[in-house]
Amino acid sequence: MLSSGSIGNATIIETDETCLLIDSGLTLKKLQELIKTQGFDENKIEHMLITHEHSDHIKGAGVAIRKWHLEVWGTEKTLDAMYRKNILREGYERVRAVRKNVWYEIGDLLVMPVRISHDAVDPVGYFFKHGDKSLVYMTDTGYCTGDILKEIANADAYIFETNHNVEMLQMCDRPWMLKQRILSDVGHLSNEDAAYALSQLIGDRTKHIFLAHLSQDANLPDLAMMTVEFILKEEKVNLDRLKLHMTYPLAPSNVVQL
Repeated sequence: MLSSGSIGNATIIETDETCLLIDSGLTLKKLQELIKTQGFDENKIEHMLITHEHSDHIKGAGVAIRKWHLEVWGTEKTLDAMYRKNILREGYERVRAVRKNVWYEIGDLLVMPVRISHDAVDPVGYFFKHGDKSLVYMTDTGYCTGDILKEIANADAYIFETNHNVEMLQMCDRPWMLKQRILSDVGHLSNEDAAYALSQLIGDRTKHIFLAHLSQDANLPDLAMMTVEFILKEEKVNLDRLKLHMTYPLAPSNVVQL
């Protein structure tokens, strides 16, 4: 994860044959700087998957798409919103509309868009499979339903939202309406809600969990980590075989090989 949070989101997933970027809420210059710090070749990127049309996820997408001539994947409503915002331009042919709960082949990856609950036109997370390995990317959701949890359970790795601490959110200087939005079913997961959802997802295969999209005003990395660890232990999850990773705004997280 090159950057995670309301300041801008961008994540790279790579196999031997395929390289894709999930969202690009950063300027191209900043995205290239972060890629370079990881010793990564930006020209390997061939695809961009869009989760939803909020600016912290697509602000820099248009420039990156044209710079690297990327194939763009998103739901039809999300792509339409990107056209309206002039992120995508008429005549660009490398655009692929996807539907939720349908598997797609992207190079040697299998990818399924997953329903989430957020105040965007048609937001999704993504479930990836490559051979016997699997990864779930799920941020920007107000809650997770039981059917979705069942669908994505026991993956090898999760990139999962731990956006806020409820008490810190209630006490911070953000407008009351924004606080209500964040706490709603179409807002963001708290540390506690994320931890309880993860306790239902983690299985024998699960090795890595990335705590993502932390609020800079209503959360702290140590608090998010401590809360998730405490609740997982309380829910009898064995942490000995799990590695919890922190993510950061404008700074790369750990690189993990599954």
